[in-house]
Amino acid sequence: MQLTERPFSGWLGVTLMALSFGIYVAYAVVPFLPMSGWQKGQVGLELSAVSWVMFLLGSVLVGKEGVASFRQRFFARRKR
Repeated sequence: MQLTERPFSGWLGVTLMALSFGIYVAYAVVPFLPMSGWQKGQVGLELSAVSWVMFLLGSVLVGKEGVASFRQRFFARRKR
């Protein structure tokens, strides 16, 4: 089943997968938060968990072919 056969869930899945990488920007903010080191560690783990859940949910929504398309589009190795 291609991404075009399930337009809403396909695009929602791709959006979730792409946004999951955006959470990595928040890691740069965590050291500057006014809280203890343990709390900062907890926030970092929670951000990681949210990122993975978003990516996995997006992967389920787009299916095997959608993940392959996403990987090819964003992580394809360039030929030299």
